Amino acid sequence: MPDIFISPDEQIHEVNPPVLPKKEPVNEFQKRHLAGHSHSRFSSFNLYPEHINFEIKEDGEEIVLMLRQHIVINLKWIIVTLLLLIGLPIVASLGVLSALPAGYIAVITLIWYLVTATYAIEGFLGWYFNVFFITTKRIIDVDFFNLIDKRVSDAEIEKIQDVSYTTKGVLGTALNYGDVLIQTAAETQEFDFNSVPSPDKVVKILNELRDKVS
Repeated sequence: MPDIFISPDEQIHEVNPPVLPKKEPVNEFQKRHLAGHSHSRFSSFNLYPEHINFEIKEDGEEIVLMLRQHIVINLKWIIVTLLLLIGLPIVASLGVLSALPAGYIAVITLIWYLVTATYAIEGFLGWYFNVFFITTKRIIDVDFFNLIDKRVSDAEIEKIQDVSYTTKGVLGTALNYGDVLIQTAAETQEFDFNSVPSPDKVVKILNELRDKVS
């Protein structure tokens, strides 16, 4: 941001270095620590991910960035799961279920923990399979609803018209995650990458790719 107390002639304008690193690092160490980001399948910010593909990937198309929501988003379903796990023992310790036959208690316990397990699995799968891809050709938004229901939207890089991001709240600012909004001239006119890590870097990467294809 320019200093308002310095005349324009005296201001120094810095050139922002590119965000995208070289695709082929010099050695294995650099490869594993590329731009300081993990290459784990569970990473929320995976630059040049390895051994990861998607159904509609084209020949010669390369994944530049794979995004998920920031891992802190999982805290909601994790906390609820923990409360459910300890909830039934607490209720039982208060004697609420003591009047029921043993068979009923067993059935209630089984159903309770099956529901808890289902909730936890859905929470994890919803986070893991809701992904955003930025490739050398396109942006792709994969919305996962369940194992048999999902929606995939994509737009070519050259059809991107505007890219912006917002960071909300104390937690979003402290942990550096936010929403990336992409406006395109494609069939899907808006793409929302919600609660993703380092939204500023995502915007810079998209702008670099736009410059390359323009």
